[in-house]
Amino acid sequence: MRLKYLDLDVEGGSFEIKEVDSEEVYGIIDFGLKMHYDKRTYDLDPLDPGNLMVLGIGPFAGGIVIGSHRIVFIFKSPISMGLHVSELGGAGYAFYKTGLDAMVIRGRSTQPSIIKVFSGSDGGHDITIEHLDERELWEIYKGYGTYKGTRALTQHVISKEKDKIIRNKARVLVVGPGSFKTRFGGIFSYVLDERTAEITPVSDSASRGGGGSVLARAHNVVAIVVGGQAKKDNAKIMDIKVMNQISQEVYKGSYTSTLLERTVKYRFDPKTKTGGTFGVNYIHYKDLVPSIAYNTIYYSRSVRLMLHDKIIESYWKPFEDEVFNGGKLTSASKNCGEPCPVSCKKIYKGTKIDYEPAHGVGPINGVITIDDSARLVTLLDDMGLDAIETGHITSWLFDLLQKGLLDLKDLGLEKNPTLDPEEISVETSKVNAEVLEKIIYGMVYNDENNTILRSIAEKGARQAAKELTKIYEDRVRNKKRRFEDLLVYAPFGKEGYMTPNYYWSPGVLAPLYILGKYWTDYSPSFKEPEDYASISIKRAASEYIVSNAGFCRFHRGWAEEMISRMYKSIFGVEVDPLKHGLKMYKAIAEYQLKSGAEPVFWESRKVIDIIASIAAEAGTPNWEDAMYHIEKMREWWSRFYKKVKDTIDSL
Repeated sequence: MRLKYLDLDVEGGSFEIKEVDSEEVYGIIDFGLKMHYDKRTYDLDPLDPGNLMVLGIGPFAGGIVIGSHRIVFIFKSPISMGLHVSELGGAGYAFYKTGLDAMVIRGRSTQPSIIKVFSGSDGGHDITIEHLDERELWEIYKGYGTYKGTRALTQHVISKEKDKIIRNKARVLVVGPGSFKTRFGGIFSYVLDERTAEITPVSDSASRGGGGSVLARAHNVVAIVVGGQAKKDNAKIMDIKVMNQISQEVYKGSYTSTLLERTVKYRFDPKTKTGGTFGVNYIHYKDLVPSIAYNTIYYSRSVRLMLHDKIIESYWKPFEDEVFNGGKLTSASKNCGEPCPVSCKKIYKGTKIDYEPAHGVGPINGVITIDDSARLVTLLDDMGLDAIETGHITSWLFDLLQKGLLDLKDLGLEKNPTLDPEEISVETSKVNAEVLEKIIYGMVYNDENNTILRSIAEKGARQAAKELTKIYEDRVRNKKRRFEDLLVYAPFGKEGYMTPNYYWSPGVLAPLYILGKYWTDYSPSFKEPEDYASISIKRAASEYIVSNAGFCRFHRGWAEEMISRMYKSIFGVEVDPLKHGLKMYKAIAEYQLKSGAEPVFWESRKVIDIIASIAAEAGTPNWEDAMYHIEKMREWWSRFYKKVKDTIDSL
């Protein structure tokens, strides 16, 4: 398959359009991995200018294949210290109009830079690198028009050439102030009104792994604008008959009916009268949703259900009433910028609400008032921070305060947050939200005034936790807990780590080569380690193929079974999805080993308890008492990891 990409050196301001024609490259992650191997980025610090930022789209973008318009970012992560993949929904619909499949950014600009890539109807390109004064950038972040942070920068970029952005149906990708001040900044993009280029409430971000921090700190790139007039020259990708034929072969139904049937959860399910990840997860997982700094794992089911009832009453129901008007599909459901009927983006009073970003400034921190959570989601978006990582950090700090390892003055706080499930109420929720806001601001803007927040922002939570254990050794000795014992993370090598997605599941913390994504089994269950590893590695390979092709994973329910036929029918290429996914996962594993980012055994006692407690919850024979026998958890980890290595070594 042939792939066209822009090779761009922002340090020298030079660029060149190149092509790759390879039997080994079937999608954007394949290409990104090849580029990182070619440049040996595994030898570099993630914030080194030589750490490539590879971004692009899958081969099906630009046609009638719905859900195939994600922009995928491949980079060495300043969090895990290994290769990471992060995706941003919908913006691929603008990227394909550039006539390019990918972009490779290297070098570091001396000034904050804005990359603009447009194509003309004649196939030519209009590519520029513009610069901002650093002082001007921070003034923009403070406020531009009615916006702050990422929205302010987006508005600034739009204001410079609004007509061109409208004419080329462009998208603007930006980083926020959090990318310059922390290791866990994301890359954000807002859907723009096609007629006016006004910023709408619909946004998406590639946040996991700190890609925004790489773009900002390694390359000094603050915005990328993509759009143009290019069109696909492959007639089959524009032919609905091709997709209908494949769907009939696989599912005995038309493409459209199959797609709608297999994405109903994310749009609106008449059976549950809700939709989207936020609407569904709280009623599906119920008390198994991890809350209050994951401390729900220590409580009985009756206590968990009591807390769940509070969450439903003050958090979920107001959202449900506003977004679904008492159980109806309303105009509050939007798509991510490509013409997709799933409309998975749910807008609550002007704020896009998804489960994990909201949960990160919601129940995981004892915030159960939806309006406060929505306000904090907006704050995180403006700051340009990964909401999942931020939520783990803030809830960890809350827990440290509750357990007496920190006091209020250590964090410059005046009010104490509440994590006790019996005490949590609307009133305590508002206090928790107020404290959260102060901590978030502190990590980005006031970090010089607080050494703890500065350490977390600059070094990451794992390293900061270990330093705090040394600094406060008397408290550690008295409380019989280390700081890292209360932090929820999976360690990689000597410095890397990844905080998990918000699920009570062994799969989100298991020894796999990429975590922080859904490249695993994340069900609330427990199995023998070899069985769980087999399921998880197969799931990782399947998710790889979906991401590699630029698909939104909400479409995986139909795409996974159809994708091999799609490659063959549209491109004439034979691809065994599972075999290729496993092969490329092995290449990722080898990259992580070269980077010194191999999985290592859990360092946090709470993490061990998370795994052991779900074994007890499931009543798994031989493992239900594992919380009291750490050697059992070490055995489970070792056998799981051995199975993963044996599986990929056999390829």
